Amino acid sequence: MDYEVFKARVRDLIQLDLGSYKQQQMQRRILQWIARHDLKDFAGLFNMLKTDTNHRGEFIDYLTINTSHFFRDQSVFEYLTAIILPSIAGSQTRIWSAGCSIGAEPYSIAILLLENKFKIKEIIATDIDEDSLKKAEAGVYYSNQIVQLPPSLLERYFTIVNERYHIKDVVKRQVRFYKHNLLTDPYEKGFDLILCRNVFIYFTSEIQSRLIKQFVDSLKPNGYFVVGSAELIINPNLFGLERVSYCIYQKRKSDKGVL
Repeated sequence: MDYEVFKARVRDLIQLDLGSYKQQQMQRRILQWIARHDLKDFAGLFNMLKTDTNHRGEFIDYLTINTSHFFRDQSVFEYLTAIILPSIAGSQTRIWSAGCSIGAEPYSIAILLLENKFKIKEIIATDIDEDSLKKAEAGVYYSNQIVQLPPSLLERYFTIVNERYHIKDVVKRQVRFYKHNLLTDPYEKGFDLILCRNVFIYFTSEIQSRLIKQFVDSLKPNGYFVVGSAELIINPNLFGLERVSYCIYQKRKSDKGVL
C-alpha cells in the first residue's frame, strides 16, 4: 500500500483528509509513528487503525498535535484583555475557540471574562479529536500546562488534587465543547471573536485560504480573528481583514469576505 492509497482509506475510515495537509510534513510524521510502533509500513498501520480503536484515537491525537497551555502567547491575551473583550462584551457576544485541544485556550478566555466581569452569551470550543475534548471537559491539568498563570488565578480558579490542577465549575460553565472537523463540517455564524491558533499552519496553502475565508464568513462585521504566532496572513485584505496587532486581525465592516 503506497501513501496515496493509505490517505484515501484513512479518509474513508476516520474522516481525516490527509491530502489537505502539507504532504512532506505529514508523511514524515506518519512514518515516525509507524517506526515507533513497529508497524513496518502503511498497510500495517491501516490494519491497526481498522482493528484497534485505542490506537486509532492515539494516532489522531498525534497527528492533530494537541499541545497547549494556559495563556499561551501572553501578548495576545494582554491585547484581548485591554482592547478586544471590553469592546465586544455584551449579552449577544459569541466566541469560538477552534481547534481547542485540551481546553486551555477557551478556559483562559473564560478566566479573563470572570476576572474582568465581562458578560457574554457563550464560548464554544471545538476540536476533531474526541479524546482531547474529553480531557477539556474534565478540566484537569499538569503543572507545565499552567505555568503562565499567576498564583492568584490558580487559587481562585483551580483546585489542586494529587499534584493535578482541576479547573473549577465556575470556569467550566462558561464553555461548551463539541466535536467539529474544520475541513468538512459547516461553520456556525455570528461570532464576535474566533481563535484558531497553531492549527491551519499544517494545511496546504489552498486549504489555509479556504479555512480563513470560512472563518471570516463566520465573523460579525468588525469581529476579530486570532491566529498562531507562525500563521501570518500574508495579504489580509484579500479576505476582508485588517491586521490590528500581533496575530490578531479584524474583519472590515464593509466586507463579507472576498475570495
